Amino acid sequence: MLCCCSGAQMTSKQNISKTSGFHHFWSMMLRGELYEAPVKNPHRILDVGTGTGAWVIDVAEKHPEADVKGIDVSPIQPIWVPPNARFELDDYNLEWQDVNKYDLIHQRELLGSIPNWPKFYKECFKALKPGGWIDCSEPGLYFESFYDTLGEDHAYKTWGTAMLEAGNKAGMSFDVAPYMKGWLEDAGFINVRERKFCCTIGKWSKDPWERDVGVWEQLRLDAGCQDFCERRFMNELGWRAEEVTVFCARMRTAIKNNRLLAHHWFHFVVAQKPLE
Repeated sequence: MLCCCSGAQMTSKQNISKTSGFHHFWSMMLRGELYEAPVKNPHRILDVGTGTGAWVIDVAEKHPEADVKGIDVSPIQPIWVPPNARFELDDYNLEWQDVNKYDLIHQRELLGSIPNWPKFYKECFKALKPGGWIDCSEPGLYFESFYDTLGEDHAYKTWGTAMLEAGNKAGMSFDVAPYMKGWLEDAGFINVRERKFCCTIGKWSKDPWERDVGVWEQLRLDAGCQDFCERRFMNELGWRAEEVTVFCARMRTAIKNNRLLAHHWFHFVVAQKPLE
């Protein structure tokens, strides 16, 4: 979750490489799949906030007959892509021009980059063909522990409080995952289905698949901590550089503590635009 960002927020070569690797993490949570929406033979597919474009490339290879487009506000995508894949510079927070165009719209980890989620989902609704599907994935904001109750001074608690405050000050909330289902229903979608996944942090799970996912999440959180806190907590909350350094050290200690049995929830929601 420490890497929630669109291309505008992550443009260095190092961060681009990290984000491309994290695409594998999301695919792992879907057991190798690229989306959960039960769409059949999609001809037009849109990835909103595509970042490095890794999802677009994989979907284009899976559906060579489809036109797969990714949009973002930064041109950080590769040049060499499948012939049916393309990228466009576009701000998904503005009014969309597409109407009844797509069979599938994909949205993943855009928390902290959208000021008005109900409006965003209404634009997605407008852009989908009747009968088309939207596939949404977002991480929950708060960390929990199966081992012990986290005290108010624990790094994970500080993280949740600071994230909530930073999002409110920026006008772009990070606490969006639990509300996606309701926003989609309010936008007019039907057949709205939500799946919640408890993602372990580290290798403490006895289940091999959960352990693999947990190790990836541990790496993901550790890799993104410093950069994310510098951008969000210094810019929005006025933290000093020394405060960020100390806090990130506390976070990394917590992230690497497998005895804590730490975890957090990911929300996966699919919904369909009515045929009429």
